[in-house]
Amino acid sequence: MTRASGKHRHEEGSALTEFALAAATVLLVVFLIVDAGRALYAYDWISDAARHATRFAMVRGTMCDPLLASYCAVASQPRGAQSADITTYVDSLATAIDTSQVTVSSHCFASGTVAGNPPCAPNAWVQVKVSYNFQFLSPLFPLSWTMHSTSERAVQQ
Repeated sequence: MTRASGKHRHEEGSALTEFALAAATVLLVVFLIVDAGRALYAYDWISDAARHATRFAMVRGTMCDPLLASYCAVASQPRGAQSADITTYVDSLATAIDTSQVTVSSHCFASGTVAGNPPCAPNAWVQVKVSYNFQFLSPLFPLSWTMHSTSERAVQQ
């Protein structure tokens, strides 16, 4: 009987090395795909949240509907949606979003100048800006990205 010793002795650790390189590459691609999906979701969410928040402020201009007053600070006193109400509403829309990283700012515009904070008078414009500090999960990119979205609408009532 002959022994095959020494024939492939120089290739003993190559399979383990190839597996380690391939596994690291596959895991990197998976992390990048997951982070890209999360980033797209977060960007879509902030733009949608800004649109919803401006509509919320627009229809609750100077009066808060008592039937829908769950987001208004004092439901017994009809008043328009204020900045705190808009922030509470945006936070209620969050699904799979860290609300501690969300910043909401709102302003009223009349005749092209800033007219103060909501509630806005009828025929004025309300502007809501939503910012989100997105954190990447990938171990190679321990970075954050601040996303912004702004929406404006005319106040109806």
